[in-house]
Amino acid sequence: MKDDTQLKESVLEELEWEPSVDAAGIGVQVRDGVVTLTGHLASFAEKNAAEEAIRRIPGVKALAVEIDVRLPADAARTDGDIARAVANVLAWNTFVPVDRVQVTVEQGVVRLTGTVDWNYQRMAAERAVSGLLGVKNVINAISTRPQASREDLSARIKAAIERQAVNDAAQVTVAVAGAVVTLGGSLRTWAEREAAMNAAWSAPGVSSVVNNIRVNL
Repeated sequence: MKDDTQLKESVLEELEWEPSVDAAGIGVQVRDGVVTLTGHLASFAEKNAAEEAIRRIPGVKALAVEIDVRLPADAARTDGDIARAVANVLAWNTFVPVDRVQVTVEQGVVRLTGTVDWNYQRMAAERAVSGLLGVKNVINAISTRPQASREDLSARIKAAIERQAVNDAAQVTVAVAGAVVTLGGSLRTWAEREAAMNAAWSAPGVSSVVNNIRVNL
């Protein structure tokens, strides 16, 4: 088990190792296993890459991101330019249903709305626009249509968590209310916690996942 000093060192090393992140622009604080990232980065995609890098590190109990995106002068785009680019990239993405996602852009912030059938379609739309030049943030407000009963959905999510090699899957509880899934219990690593959440998001019709799983190191 790493103490906060060791965990901070691992975080700094992982950020330095990640080629898509300028680690010099990121400050790192660690307290009781909770990592806080601060500072400024040049793109929303780089901010996402930094978050993903931290989630790979064993021992991280939670992650707080206080990084803002400051675009360089040559990356600035008008909201109209960004909106057209977003519309084009969504139209060319085979995972995003045609005419099911609406787009608004304000001061570089892209808001996605609409209704799709699966969470992977929601995330495909978000990933498609996150790396576009000029985007400062993406708000994914796309909803999904419920497609299964509460009992069936709960059982399928539990089975998926077990399949994805979560060592302590029996310690995870699953509650379904409409299209909202709440996970509880405890697991040994942040990676297992993320795997459980991803399993829940993969279920049909899920619109929200509340992840209350504790990480017990």
